[in-house]
Amino acid sequence: MKQRVMSLAVAAVLGMTSFSYPANAVSNREIQQKRSAINNIQSKQSSIQSEIKKADQQIEQIKTQQAQLATEMEKLDMEVSETSAKIRNVSQTINDTKKDIEALKHQIAEVEARIEKRNELLKERVRSLQLSGGLISYLDVLLGSQSFGDFIDRISAVTTIFEADKQIIQEQEEDKALKAKKENELTSKLTTLQNDLQELEQLKQTLNQQMNEKEQLMAQLKQQEQSINEEKLSLAEEQELLEKQEAAIRSQLQQLLIKKQQEQAAQQSPSSSNHSNSGGNVPPVTDGVFMRPANGPITSGFGPRGGEFHYGVDIGKRAPEVPVVAAADGVVFRSYYSRSYGNVVFITHVIDGQVYTTVYAHLESRLVSEGQTVSKGQIIGYMGNTGQSEGSHLHFELHRGPWNAAKSNAVNPLSYINF
Repeated sequence: MKQRVMSLAVAAVLGMTSFSYPANAVSNREIQQKRSAINNIQSKQSSIQSEIKKADQQIEQIKTQQAQLATEMEKLDMEVSETSAKIRNVSQTINDTKKDIEALKHQIAEVEARIEKRNELLKERVRSLQLSGGLISYLDVLLGSQSFGDFIDRISAVTTIFEADKQIIQEQEEDKALKAKKENELTSKLTTLQNDLQELEQLKQTLNQQMNEKEQLMAQLKQQEQSINEEKLSLAEEQELLEKQEAAIRSQLQQLLIKKQQEQAAQQSPSSSNHSNSGGNVPPVTDGVFMRPANGPITSGFGPRGGEFHYGVDIGKRAPEVPVVAAADGVVFRSYYSRSYGNVVFITHVIDGQVYTTVYAHLESRLVSEGQTVSKGQIIGYMGNTGQSEGSHLHFELHRGPWNAAKSNAVNPLSYINF
């Protein structure tokens, strides 16, 4: 891109410095070369404008992708935050569960102590039985009663001992079952929580990885946007150089045309003035608000034509080079290439407080630029056959008011200009 801009800069300098006016007459070839150079520059400008438009579209697409990606990253960030909160909650629950396990260990120790104490008691019972010669017959105890009252007391004592032994064994079994139950519950809860924590940590790792990938993609998109913006700046610089180059060549062409006009005026005989309206000379500036924009016959008038409405007049080309001039003093507000009008110039005029607009279409070349002030009779281009045109001619429109696409302000130029 820099090499292309540098080449254009050199070309612009050459375009402004290489021309020198010959001492002899100005040739049509010199004029045509300048016009061709201008057309080539305008073609390049059009291409650059297309590239800039394409770059704008690419930037718009990138911005859309960035916005979508930012939304996805925001959603991921929320998921990461939610997952982190869950991890904190599960970690806290695990810590609480571990504390419960520690507390349970103390409870289990107490249960185990009770179990051990009962074991000792049961062992004592067994030793007592062994020392008494084996199994003590509760019947012998009862039969050894001295009286009925003593028998009742012995039955009560035997029952109490039997129930006590039975209670000890039952409590022993219940404590053992309670111990196993609490151990299983807390161990199962701790295992579940640890599994949940592992899954959450894996999820967080996955989310962070996705976030990193999207951040990398966002960085790539920003880099692409920066590269395209830099390309746009280079294109704008190239466009500026082309505009300066075009202006320089237009200035040279204008001087050539003025010199040629002076040569033609010096060579023109008085008798030929009656036929000037059909040749390639500049039309004379006339009195009145507007003057005719070019010499030549009217080939199509204002009004209905072939099922459509013709909003201007067509002036036929009857010479190799037919200059087109501003119909009145004004300011050029559009000078560009249109698909329908071809090379076209729009001029705004303010006359006695009334706005008028004149349009000069199908030009071979344009010699004025937007924002330029022009005088009545000043050459603004040359008659041609560009755009949607059948044969070389000037399509000239006059609007009483601003120009609009519906052409609602169009008036018949013949009502204002003596052709």
